[in-house]
Amino acid sequence: MLLPLASRILAALTSREATGVESVLRGWLRGGGGHRLRLGRGIEMVDRSNIHFGSNVTLYGSSYLNAHGEQGRIEIGDGTHVDRNCVLHGQGGLKIGAGCAIAAGVIIYTQSNQYRANATAPVLEQPVTYAAVKVGDHVWIGAGAIILPGVSVGDHAVIGAAALVNRDVPPNAVVGGVPAKEISPRRTISSNT
Repeated sequence: MLLPLASRILAALTSREATGVESVLRGWLRGGGGHRLRLGRGIEMVDRSNIHFGSNVTLYGSSYLNAHGEQGRIEIGDGTHVDRNCVLHGQGGLKIGAGCAIAAGVIIYTQSNQYRANATAPVLEQPVTYAAVKVGDHVWIGAGAIILPGVSVGDHAVIGAAALVNRDVPPNAVVGGVPAKEISPRRTISSNT
C-alpha cells in the first residue's frame, strides 16, 4: 500500500523535487534511516543494511559510504551533517557521534593494506587489516581531513582542514597538520562571565 502511494507522490513532483523526496523515502523504506534523514544526489552506499543514521542527519551529494564485510558497519548520530564528496570507509566499523559537522572532502578509513608484510607481493594481493574508528559527539572535522584506521576522536574536538589524523585526539582538543598535532585545547565559555 505504501509503495504505490509513494510512487504516485513522486510522479506528481517535478524531476528535481522527486529526486530529493525519493532519496528520503528510499532510506526510510529500507530501514536504517532515522527520522528526517536528508540525502543529497549522487550518494553511493555499499551494503546499505550495515549503514545506520540517527535523526536529523544530512548527507550532502557525491559522498561514498562503504560498510562491506564481516566487520562492516557505519553509524552516524543524531543531528550530524556530512558535506559533499566525503568518503566513509566502515569495513572495520565506523561510529560518528551526534551533532558532528564533517566538511567537504573528508576521508575516514577503517582498513589498511599491509604493504610491509611481503614486499614482493603485488599490491592487490597484500593482506588488509581493519581497525574501528570512533568520532565522539559534537566534533568538527575540517575540509579535506583524513582519519586513519584505529583512531578515536574525543567529544567536542576540532580537526583542522587537510589534517592527517593517525593517532587518538583527546576531547576538546584542536588538532591540525600532517601528521595532526594538538594546537590548543578548546576553551569553555562560562555563562557566568
